[in-house]
Amino acid sequence: MTPALLLSLVLSQSPELELHYTASSLEEGADPSKRALDTYDFTQFEPSAKKAGLYVGVDEANLRQSPGADAAVVTTLPLGVPVRVLERGKERLKVGEYVNHWYQVEYLDAKGASFKGWLFGNTLTPFRFEGDFDNDGEQEVATVVMSSDFKIRVRVLEPNVKPPRRVSSVDITPAGQGYMSVDGGSAKVTLVPAKTAGLALVKVDSMPEACSDYSTTYVSYTGLGKKKGVLGRSKLALEVAGLADPPNNSSYKVSFQPKQQGLTVVRTNVEENESGKEVKTTERTKYKLADGVFSEVKASDATAETKP
Repeated sequence: MTPALLLSLVLSQSPELELHYTASSLEEGADPSKRALDTYDFTQFEPSAKKAGLYVGVDEANLRQSPGADAAVVTTLPLGVPVRVLERGKERLKVGEYVNHWYQVEYLDAKGASFKGWLFGNTLTPFRFEGDFDNDGEQEVATVVMSSDFKIRVRVLEPNVKPPRRVSSVDITPAGQGYMSVDGGSAKVTLVPAKTAGLALVKVDSMPEACSDYSTTYVSYTGLGKKKGVLGRSKLALEVAGLADPPNNSSYKVSFQPKQQGLTVVRTNVEENESGKEVKTTERTKYKLADGVFSEVKASDATAETKP
């Protein structure tokens, strides 16, 4: 199998694994800096006996001697490196625009040397993928974190490009914010390999349990031809959304056709008409892949069915 087809998911994930970051919605014109710390809700990580379990999800993170933004820097960790959580700080604090806990972690470098220090929670993620996303023969690294403005942020690192211009990112708006009266949301993330979709994709599901809205977004990373050592661009390859609010329901199924460089989205809508009868409508839409983005190429074929 060629490197272009060999995409490995570094973390063996369970279906329940997710990342979330929310805070209560503000009234129009309200000052975000005045939002109370106890209105925030976010993923909290537990200490682990494993050598690794989490990853640095930001471009660079300063590992500090003590839990404070002004503490001395032990070393700087690049995007994607594994760390092990030793301890979680008891207090939730605000650092910059983020609210989270400090975590004491251990990092082992390539030579096996151990470094211990503190990272703020927003820099950590359970989602880290490695593969040849732009099909240039080199392995890129992708991570997913929540941004300070409550978006799901996917980053892709081109390892052989010198900093600071070696990471491309794209933001995804979480589902369910209006329904739940919060800013932010949740993300469950998996990797779609090139042999399935025609190119490697980061699949992000935003499906809050307490909300009727949900969505799936696919993120691609494309380069300049197949030129090595050049930073490419992360893109929103496809976004689809659904609704689960009986008697109204809207679901979708995405089927890839890698040989044809395309996909089909089948959307199923169920609602009640004025007579109280259930009307089921199925729409089938074809998309074509070009430069990392799936665009609609055939208008939806729709069929309707009414049940008593």
